[in-house]
Amino acid sequence: MKSKTVGVISLLLVGIFFGISGPIAKYLSAWINPYQAVALRFGIAFLLTLIISIFKKSKSLGEVNKKDLLFFSIVFPISVIFFTLAVFNTKVSLAIFSFYIANLLSSFAFGKLFLNEKVNQTKLISLALIIIALTFFTNVFNGFSLDKGFIFGLISGVLQTVTSIFQKKLNGLDRLNLVKIQTLTGLIFAIIFMGVTGTLWLPALTIQAMVVSLVYGLLFLIISYLLLVGFQKTDINIGSMLVSTELFFGPLFAYFMFKESLTTPEIIGSILVIIAVININQKK
Repeated sequence: MKSKTVGVISLLLVGIFFGISGPIAKYLSAWINPYQAVALRFGIAFLLTLIISIFKKSKSLGEVNKKDLLFFSIVFPISVIFFTLAVFNTKVSLAIFSFYIANLLSSFAFGKLFLNEKVNQTKLISLALIIIALTFFTNVFNGFSLDKGFIFGLISGVLQTVTSIFQKKLNGLDRLNLVKIQTLTGLIFAIIFMGVTGTLWLPALTIQAMVVSLVYGLLFLIISYLLLVGFQKTDINIGSMLVSTELFFGPLFAYFMFKESLTTPEIIGSILVIIAVININQKK
């Protein structure tokens, strides 16, 4: 299978798994707050990487630029925390809109500036389609306000792009070890925030909630690994658009898991996302 195809499939799977993660997080919100959810997500993913390492002879990380590894380790967890703050301080729709607008636009700008990635008509058309789809999904202009939650979402989106750059720069290193380092760092950051907010201890969970939590952490482990694979094999501007298929898969899984009805704007937005993805992957 061609390297580019592997990258595209990996990031489409990320969009699917992100889409599943949203409804799962909503289910777990009956027991835990967003900071605890972040800690649970990183913590379970980290423990699973340790278990996998025991059964799979883990390679050494290899020669690595320590600054690149440091930024890779801390930027993604900070991006997750800023998105959590965005959700806390504004409407969820505005948080999603600000995150993806910043992530998509910065991926084009940073890809050109730092990675010399080409920007062509096909990419720009797909970008425009996804931005239009975002407005349908989030109904952002209904009661829009430039509050601190919106700013936090913008910061999170830009930091996600920075993470993508370092995922690409660390190509060739053992991915399992990279995920282990990243999830451990994320767990440490999440625990610090839990301590600051006075929510350090997790409440008692039902057996069903524990199983769902395990799935939640496993999905995050898979997502973290696939992000490494995907962004190492595709341009970051194309990759960001592929990941944004979460906008399509999220409402779809919410419909099947919670019977949440799909609105007409969501259906229109879904069609636009699909067209954008098909367009960006058409053979030249």
